Amino acid sequence: MNLKMLFIRELAFLGILVLFSTARVFGQDVSQDDALPSNVNDEAVASERASSEQEAPRVNHCATCHTEPMLWDENNQRLFVSPESLTSDVHRQKGVACFACHGGDPTSMKYSSAHIGMIPLAEVADNCATCHQEQGLNVLKGVHAKAGEKNAQGQSAPLACLKCHGGTAHGLLPVNDQRSPVYLDNQVRTCGACHEEDQSSYETTVHGNGLRESGLTVTAVCADCHGAHGIFYAADRRSTLHVSNVASTCSNCHKFIEERLAGSVHGGVEGVGAATEHTATGGKVKRHPTCTDCHQGHELLKSSNRAFRLSLMGSCGNCHTDLYSRYALSMHGELTHKGYASAAECADCHGAHDIAPVDDPDSRVAAGANRLQTCRKCHVYAVSNFTQYDPHANFKDAAGSPKLHAVYEWIQFVVNGMFLLFFLHASFWFIRAFVDRLRHGGHATWQPEHYVLPRYGQAFRATYVVLMAAFVGLLATGLALKYSDQAWLRTTADNLGGFETLSDWHHFFAVIAVVVFLVHLTLAIARLKNAHAKENWRDVLLGPDSLVPNRRDVRDLGKMLLWFVGFGRKPGFERWTYWEKLDYWAFGVAATFIALSGLMLWYPNLFCLVLPGGVLNVAKMVHSQYAIYVASVLFLIHFFHAHFRPEKFPLDQSVMTGAVSEQHLRKYRPDYVARLEREGRLEELRQEAPSTKRGWLVILGGVIVFTIALGLLAVALLASLSE
Repeated sequence: MNLKMLFIRELAFLGILVLFSTARVFGQDVSQDDALPSNVNDEAVASERASSEQEAPRVNHCATCHTEPMLWDENNQRLFVSPESLTSDVHRQKGVACFACHGGDPTSMKYSSAHIGMIPLAEVADNCATCHQEQGLNVLKGVHAKAGEKNAQGQSAPLACLKCHGGTAHGLLPVNDQRSPVYLDNQVRTCGACHEEDQSSYETTVHGNGLRESGLTVTAVCADCHGAHGIFYAADRRSTLHVSNVASTCSNCHKFIEERLAGSVHGGVEGVGAATEHTATGGKVKRHPTCTDCHQGHELLKSSNRAFRLSLMGSCGNCHTDLYSRYALSMHGELTHKGYASAAECADCHGAHDIAPVDDPDSRVAAGANRLQTCRKCHVYAVSNFTQYDPHANFKDAAGSPKLHAVYEWIQFVVNGMFLLFFLHASFWFIRAFVDRLRHGGHATWQPEHYVLPRYGQAFRATYVVLMAAFVGLLATGLALKYSDQAWLRTTADNLGGFETLSDWHHFFAVIAVVVFLVHLTLAIARLKNAHAKENWRDVLLGPDSLVPNRRDVRDLGKMLLWFVGFGRKPGFERWTYWEKLDYWAFGVAATFIALSGLMLWYPNLFCLVLPGGVLNVAKMVHSQYAIYVASVLFLIHFFHAHFRPEKFPLDQSVMTGAVSEQHLRKYRPDYVARLEREGRLEELRQEAPSTKRGWLVILGGVIVFTIALGLLAVALLASLSE
């Protein structure tokens, strides 16, 4: 500082001393000895000055100059302290004088002596711990110990106090002042300046929504959970978020929830979050769960939030591994996996914070009235039998679910056995027929100049077309529903309207299929009655025009097996062959079981009026595990028998045209043609062949249906392999 400037400043000091000798500056009368604010006593000042054991000086002349804007030029503007900034300054309110932070002699009005022992401005902010010893020590122990700026040697300093509490020391606001950078929403932004990702996730949490959307001042912000100065990593036992401390931290706001949690099965004798000697059934975690095991800190959503409900099953499954795996196989579990948030998850049945052991009479799932009441929260009209349904049944677990496992094994045996027999039968047939075709040529398809014989009536063909459409619809929606938990199919399911829309369409196609079945049954009964008017019941049911298996089918099967291996001639089949009857009845029986199981799941309370709830476990297994598999097997069997065997390849058009070539029948079903000739009906049944154009349209339609069905089967195979 040059001499001219020093001279001007000394004159200014003298002028101010004279002019403002009676003025009260910084809330004090500088002409009096007792210059402290009336609302602050000496003890308060002394307690704030941990650096001195003597009573603080009662006179503070610093403000005389540093609050006067006329004294500071542009280069020294940093030394100017506006009186306005001190109005709400927390240190001023507490009676802390300038020298407590800056040093110097506040009693002197002389520039040189007033600045003796001054602390450099760059170091002032580092001396907060002189008074705030506990806070400073906590910062040095915590995660912010090396969060500050690096020095010339590249060493990180502790996070500076002003980084959080404000950019300048003068005008530092109390933490409960709405303008403070550490007050509620300001605090979130202050912390978010460094922790940007955490701030972004906090905004979507129940705490963030409570703060920003609802304006709640009691909602939790950063320091409420992490602490203010003594912030430690969650794995550190000193941390407020250590598993042993989380419940206590959360109880500052959620007191009664913490009390219920402590009294639940998750609290136990050891306490919430405490280590235990045992694990949950099938699990590996040897400690009681605590709040953050279910409510993830920065992903803390409302309990009614869809994402939270869908994730809760996995949270519980982290400890209850065995129950989770079994629940995932249940109707509730599969629906949850498929994104249906309304499905019952763990807390809906067992409770959230006051969970009691299942064998506890007070448990929500205790057998009897409690369980029924719990079920009725979703299934309003649930009956007593309904409570026998086991939401954790595992059909693959022989020890845990013996009856269900036995049914599973039996179905496995039947379906796999049927598929094995079909595979062997089809393989031998294909080889033998292929050789025959090479020797004698293919089958005779009808030509416009040829005669044809009626094969299927109009009513049958109409119901067949509708049934195929319903079958494809059921298979498509069923695949999307069953495997929608897989990412590549979930996108498809979402594009088709999501779970609920797909479910509605699945039910629609199911109703169509049932209606077709009832129409077909009605027509069949009518035909039987008409036939009975001419013949006795034995001939009607077991005659050559009936689809009921008879002794001839057994003989034809035996002859066919011999023909496969080159012993004997191929049977001269009647109107209906044994494999056509197999197709018909296998499809009918399978469709009946699949439809019944679907109806049980659609209307469980209705069936539980007369059946025990355990049948719902069987129904779920049949409809979910086997419906698509059985449909796939039957599809392959039917398409081989009808189209892919060499005698018929590439397509049997009779099911769509209703007619079949007489030449073909004479070659492959001579016994049927011979019977018509004996009965004198052949001439009567002969018809002109349909046009070639119609034939090509039928082929085109068949190729389209086959392509769609084969594509769906490929999807089913890929999805099952991805499980």
